[in-house]
Amino acid sequence: MKIESVVFKIENLMSKQRYGAAREVILKEWNRITEPNHFHMFSQQSKDLVKVIAKEKETNEFAMLTNKDKRILSLLNEAVRDVKLPYAKKIFFEHKELIDQAHAQKWLTSDARFMCFAWQKEA
Repeated sequence: MKIESVVFKIENLMSKQRYGAAREVILKEWNRITEPNHFHMFSQQSKDLVKVIAKEKETNEFAMLTNKDKRILSLLNEAVRDVKLPYAKKIFFEHKELIDQAHAQKWLTSDARFMCFAWQKEA
């Protein structure tokens, strides 16, 4: 695929706020996208997403969690947000080792971190 087609596809996904799909395309075409003569073709919003992905790649914390781990943390965030606290507490105790990891804490919302801290004191 030509680089112009890749840029168009990413810009189209970004305008539709489909950031996950845009991220996948960026990761797939990473080497071509990060070339300076191609990078300038993007809008500021797309450039910002590329910069965020580059920072994640530098720290390697993004790769430390599996997709399953990310889903569990997201599920905990949703349960706390929707005030389904018994369900959130169950998730917390079933996956306590995961949630105690420092890089996993960054995936939790402030409310979820607060509840996990409270449940940890309770146990």
